[in-house]
Amino acid sequence: MNLTPFSWQNEIKGKLRTKSIGDDFILLENFANVPKFLYPFKLEMTVALLCTKGMIRGAIDMHSYDLHAPFSIIVRSGQVLHHEYVSSDFSGFCLVLSDSFALEFLPQIDQPLLIANIIKERPYAQLSEEHIKIGKKYLTTLKKCIAMTENPYRLEIIKYLTMTFFYVLRPKFQSQTENTKLTRQTLLVEQFTNLVRENFRRERDTKFYADRLFFQPQYMSKLIKQATGKSASDWIDDFVMLEAKALLKSTHMTIQQISDKLNFPSQSFFGKYFKRCEGVSPKEYREK
Repeated sequence: MNLTPFSWQNEIKGKLRTKSIGDDFILLENFANVPKFLYPFKLEMTVALLCTKGMIRGAIDMHSYDLHAPFSIIVRSGQVLHHEYVSSDFSGFCLVLSDSFALEFLPQIDQPLLIANIIKERPYAQLSEEHIKIGKKYLTTLKKCIAMTENPYRLEIIKYLTMTFFYVLRPKFQSQTENTKLTRQTLLVEQFTNLVRENFRRERDTKFYADRLFFQPQYMSKLIKQATGKSASDWIDDFVMLEAKALLKSTHMTIQQISDKLNFPSQSFFGKYFKRCEGVSPKEYREK
């Protein structure tokens, strides 16, 4: 399948002052000037943000956030980002890591599945002033290492320096999950949304999810709506539409390819589904 994503690396390197090592590692400090994307955007890289001042608002997959400093956000490649607002007083820095570079060290700090699971569920964490002090020292050292252009091991140095920084952040992401006490209802919502996240490209029938959670479909949907204000079918539609919108706006895939990727029986069926949910056709949404 011909998938040609919009390159955020090229976008920020072309418009903003950055420090980088090719497309593998990009350091961005003037993050307040990053273009706002008024539509969901499918990432083709890992992005780690540390904010020391100001606030930011947006959404990652189906997780909305409205965060005030100090905090960190980590978004994995393949997730959908909707970047809405950054305050004018924002300060901090952002790391943009290529898939190949991130895969060299992220699995080593992934036990017990921290990045793969916890960050997908809660991709942000409030930080302490001590974390900010360490982050500033990391940033200073990082810039010096990026400037070592004659050192053939520069990328290796960056890799291990960044791995150390991620180890510093890891307990904050992990502890917020361990300290969250889930009621039976919120546990059901989490289990349901996890299942939808894994299967929405193939399964859009609430019965599929109810069977795996050992509920009757109507009863499960009732509990989901009581807890979230949205029915189970609405949640499924939201996941499908988020992916469809991101693929329409941030790739060069044809509408037929997107329809195939989301396992619709035909492009016509996909078009009717999209228009029912969004009010416009996939083509109209792409062009607006």
